[in-house]
Amino acid sequence: MHGNLKSKNILLDRSYQPYISDFGLHFLLNPTAGQEMLEDSASEGYKAPELIKMKDVSEETDIYSFGVILLELLSGKEPINENPTPDEDFYLPNFMRNAVLDHRIADLYHPDLLLSNNSSHEYPVTEECILKLFQLAMACCSPSPSLRPNIKQVIRKLEEIGK
Repeated sequence: MHGNLKSKNILLDRSYQPYISDFGLHFLLNPTAGQEMLEDSASEGYKAPELIKMKDVSEETDIYSFGVILLELLSGKEPINENPTPDEDFYLPNFMRNAVLDHRIADLYHPDLLLSNNSSHEYPVTEECILKLFQLAMACCSPSPSLRPNIKQVIRKLEEIGK
């Protein structure tokens, strides 16, 4: 368990290999500092809904945070919209659910994702791939922890999408 998974804690090297930072830091901090970290995470839009009621992080809460990160990558949007229009939700997972319900497919991913398809990329990005990643992200962001995939299922799905 990480407990503070967010895009700011993912570092990339020169080859774009990701590294997760701040791993387990909340366990080392005193309870007050750990609670403040969870509250900061919530205000940034990464905190799973159940963490509002209970204070313990779990694999399921990290999966939720990972789903938010995937939605960020796909949409190019921040997890919290500081200035939503009246028909928008301020919280990214809810915004994306509403986009699907309202058939606003253009809101599901940033159009530049498809523009990156050129000969310098080993793996071309397709709409099918984007939609599979979106489905995975939304499964990870399920309001119910029991409906979220576990990490093995997430990895298996990512490997499947990457083929």
